Amino acid sequence: MTTFSKIIEKAPKLTLTLILIITAFFAYFAPQVGITTDVKDFFPANHPEVLIYNEIEAKFGGAEYIMVAMTASDIFTYENLLTLRELSTTLERVEGVGQVRSLTSVDDVQGSEWGIELAPLIAEIPKDAAKLSELKEEILQDPMYSGGMVAPTADAALMVVEVKPQADSVLVAEKVGQIIEESPNTENLYLTGTPVLNQVLANSMKADLSKLFPIVLLLIAGVLYLNFKNLQGVLLPFSTVLISVIWTLGLMGMLGKQLSPLNAVMPVILVSLGSAYGIYILERYQEELVRQKTRTKAAIVALISVGVAVLMAGTTTIAGFASNLTSSISLMKDFGLFTAFGILVALGVSLTLIPAVLILRGSKKDHRATGLRKNRDQNKTSVFLERGLEKMARFVTGRSALVIVIVLVLAGFALSGLPRLETDSNFFNFFDDGSKPKLAYELVKDKFSGSQSVEVVLKGDLQEPKVLQAMAAFQNDLEATGLVGKPTSIVNLLEKANSALNDGKEEYIALPDSRELVAQYLLLLEMNDEQGMVSRFLTMDYQEGRIQALVKDSSSAGTTALFEEINNLTAKHFEPLQIEATPTGIIVLMNSLAEMIIQGQISSLIFSLVTVFIIVRLLLKSWEGSILSILLILLTTLINFGLMGWLGIPLDIVTVLISSIGIGVGIDYSIHVYSRFSEEQKSGWDVTESLARTIRFTGKAIATNTGSVVAGFVILVFSSFPPLRYFGSLVTATMLVASLGSLTLLPAVIVLRNKRHEKQYGKAVVK
Repeated sequence: MTTFSKIIEKAPKLTLTLILIITAFFAYFAPQVGITTDVKDFFPANHPEVLIYNEIEAKFGGAEYIMVAMTASDIFTYENLLTLRELSTTLERVEGVGQVRSLTSVDDVQGSEWGIELAPLIAEIPKDAAKLSELKEEILQDPMYSGGMVAPTADAALMVVEVKPQADSVLVAEKVGQIIEESPNTENLYLTGTPVLNQVLANSMKADLSKLFPIVLLLIAGVLYLNFKNLQGVLLPFSTVLISVIWTLGLMGMLGKQLSPLNAVMPVILVSLGSAYGIYILERYQEELVRQKTRTKAAIVALISVGVAVLMAGTTTIAGFASNLTSSISLMKDFGLFTAFGILVALGVSLTLIPAVLILRGSKKDHRATGLRKNRDQNKTSVFLERGLEKMARFVTGRSALVIVIVLVLAGFALSGLPRLETDSNFFNFFDDGSKPKLAYELVKDKFSGSQSVEVVLKGDLQEPKVLQAMAAFQNDLEATGLVGKPTSIVNLLEKANSALNDGKEEYIALPDSRELVAQYLLLLEMNDEQGMVSRFLTMDYQEGRIQALVKDSSSAGTTALFEEINNLTAKHFEPLQIEATPTGIIVLMNSLAEMIIQGQISSLIFSLVTVFIIVRLLLKSWEGSILSILLILLTTLINFGLMGWLGIPLDIVTVLISSIGIGVGIDYSIHVYSRFSEEQKSGWDVTESLARTIRFTGKAIATNTGSVVAGFVILVFSSFPPLRYFGSLVTATMLVASLGSLTLLPAVIVLRNKRHEKQYGKAVVK
């Protein structure tokens, strides 16, 4: 660090010029960063579930749907059915929409003089009350439509808007939303479905970032000013983090990467965490102003004294975020890569820009900085903090055993919440109860079984009556589980065709019993299938088909139970016939995402702990310091998960980031404490006094850093997303636990170990 400091001292202007040029370069690309909320973007392009999903879209048409629910006291009035028809027609004209299925737009299998035909379910809307009543009774008794397109209570109707496979579903959802907002009946219309969810998430993310990020900056600036009481203490750490944000977004823009719900908090993370390195340098700089003759000398000594500790802290933080590269979730890898890059920039700029500026200021007026020392001495906040830390130091070093007992009891309570921790990959839980997206989701779930569908793809001879009968039995058994609404497939069309050929009698709602009859029915259905009803369920060679069902419970627990039932039922009905059955759909992708979250959390946790331990061991050159630091941060991480279990906060794609932040950042505090402790011992102080001085001096920087981090993250409690609110509060709790642990538990363990060493060997531990 001495050689590095000499380079900065000799060329401060060149250092600043290079930083400004690189910043201008990245600033050009930063505006090119977009936003994505598509669940498929979380997966690698060659992920098996994504490949199956894409295959379904290619063979059967769109697998993404926008649900528009319309409520009324009675849907079956002339005015309401007319509104339904007009709105369905308008939505079909939207670019990117394949078709709209509703009571007034869907074709029905009906008998004709040629046998059967596909004709509009409601060719003309009757005005006569008696005919409307007759129509209502007929449709509500038809399982193809009751509970699917109209609520069994007739107080809600559903329009299913199919998005074309190659269309931008978010853009389509935005256009559909505009139509709904402009409709005279907008108060009775509810919009939901995965594309709508993605569109609302994207807009809300933009709003959150533009609203919260400036507040984060102001709060951190306030914390910095309270501590340093001068603009230098605010502007220098701020400049480093703003540069890191610009460089990171610029790199993302260059590489064509996008922000997502997972990494939308990255700018907040960089500002909150990146300011730490500047804080430690400036704290030591002000401490050295008392001892050194010039500002320049104070800046150089400060850089040499804390530079290694700052470098160690930054390196471990980078390792913590880089651990996300082990995840199989693509966007989590991006988060880990770019956040690690941003922290690297903040670290590098702090170690170059801040000393360079301080040196330039010193060269302009090279004298003892009495003004700054006086300002420091008169800083009431600083004095109050130092007195508090002195009391803490006396208590920790004097009552070390009690401190350890208290910490372990509190930790034990928190850890008992671990069995309560659950995962959640349902994006609809990103909204508050009572919000418009959540209300629409709950309405469609209650009236129509759900807004997200599961697809079961079948491969085999689907003209064979035994296979069709197995499909019918599978659908009945699946519906009987209560986990889905009524499943639909080619089976339902064939049953209706058989009934239509027999005057629509209910007793003839059955599958044809011969292969020849199946072929005849399919031919008749395909002859005037303008809406593609057959091709929606069956390929042209009749070798592949799909069964669709709306899912009632989209939570991780609900989907896990659903897929267990699907696997059991496919084994029961299709394996004996050698029919390949594969579940897919957005709901399957979300379930896979939940599993990937758990697997990624375990792998990244192990990777980060091992990597951070190796780094700390190499830099501290102390087994004791390395082991104690890792144990402390592991305890902090587990306490965090335990608190999540007690508070009912699920592990989702946002809160899953807590461990990498906790390990990467929390370890910083332990490193600074142990580094200063070693420095004080080398100066001749005994163990107890070395720890007391460490808590007093380094504790102040840790407290300021913790305040800055907390100020940055606590503002997320005002986010419109519950996961981000949880994220902000959990990071706050993690940082408080990590900082307090490093200033209490870590010194207490060192004191207790030293006492036992003295008792056993008659002398203190020698470092």
